[in-house]
Amino acid sequence: MARIWLLVLLLLGCARPPEAGPLAPLPQIRLEEEAPLRVAIAGILSPKRSYPYWTLAQTLWPEATVLGRRGYKEVLELLQKGQADLAFLCTFAAAKAVVEGYGEVIASSVPAPWTRYRSVVIVAASSDRRSLAHLAGATFAFVDPLSNTGYIRPIQELKRLGYRPEQYLGQTIFTYAHDRAVEAVARGLVEAAAVDGMVLDALVRKDPELKTKIRIIWEGPQDPPPPVVVRKGLTPKAKKELLDRLQEAGQLLEVGIAGFAPADDGAYRRFLEGF
Repeated sequence: MARIWLLVLLLLGCARPPEAGPLAPLPQIRLEEEAPLRVAIAGILSPKRSYPYWTLAQTLWPEATVLGRRGYKEVLELLQKGQADLAFLCTFAAAKAVVEGYGEVIASSVPAPWTRYRSVVIVAASSDRRSLAHLAGATFAFVDPLSNTGYIRPIQELKRLGYRPEQYLGQTIFTYAHDRAVEAVARGLVEAAAVDGMVLDALVRKDPELKTKIRIIWEGPQDPPPPVVVRKGLTPKAKKELLDRLQEAGQLLEVGIAGFAPADDGAYRRFLEGF
């Protein structure tokens, strides 16, 4: 019972994202008459650690409305309904928006030199589970049903190996944040978890002791890094202004991002064709 309550508290996190720090006095971007930019951020990190994205959005676009959502599905719905103009998404969710015709990639994140974008499955350092073939009956934390690294890739690999994940694994949960999934393994609340390798590397870099608590048992292929997506219909001028600001943004080393580079839909369309 104690373990269950600890897991509930872990998943609840904070009630709201932290306030951003001092903001740079950048001019406001308006996409049309009296319509400030709307930026959507999914639960890539738990509220207590999501400040890099909130600070970035509010610094680049001081008068933008920042919309926090629990998962990628809710962010995609905002783009689809025209209720958000720009979103920070994972690779799979972004590719879905592109293929379904309501999203457009304008930039991709650039992994820091000490990391790369891939899915990893972790267990406790003391666990005797050594590979995906040793996860029968394991309690497992996924991140989000639309998370490439936190769900799609490991599920795809389990199926490729001949397992039916819903029968092979034990109890599964969704944490809706990569750091919560890592913490769930480190604290012994679940036996294994699938997470973003960039986020994991950043967490270990910040807290080296974490490396003594967990162990990677599987790594997926290197995929196109998480992009920045805008809703369909933005003018070329607006997209250029947004891209220019992103390229000036600098680093988000808390999540393994060294910067942002121009990108288009191509790599993400091809990525989704592999599923």
